[in-house]
Amino acid sequence: MHSDTILEGTLDLAPRASLRALTLLMFLHGSLGLVLLLSQSPAWLTLLLLGAIALSWLRLRRHPVFGFGEQALARLTWHAGSNWTLHEAGGATFEARLDGDSLVLPGLLVLNFRCADGARRSRALLGDELDEEPLKRLRARLRLTEP
Repeated sequence: MHSDTILEGTLDLAPRASLRALTLLMFLHGSLGLVLLLSQSPAWLTLLLLGAIALSWLRLRRHPVFGFGEQALARLTWHAGSNWTLHEAGGATFEARLDGDSLVLPGLLVLNFRCADGARRSRALLGDELDEEPLKRLRARLRLTEP
């Protein structure tokens, strides 16, 4: 694939909710709880910290950044150039640009967007949200457009 071909045209992505993110979050919170229970902390501190871990789990388990809920970015359209159109699961649409602080790692993409109204939106992709070909095209295009 030539770089000109990758950069031309529109890249339309419809990521699903990430079950991999949900699994990783569950493992992380469960591990923290287990370590805490095995520690020899005072009972009041253990209960307080277990409550904090539970609140964190409840907050993150259905977070829009992982594709859950009405505010999740359910469709991302990258137009030729650097303009994006973001579509929420609830139906709202935003024009945006990709922020320079987005993260591109082998097993994780964190796409941070700045909307035309100044609001910031994010979507994390751990690899299970898209089919292999669209994910490869997105990664290639991100590598070619990095500043």
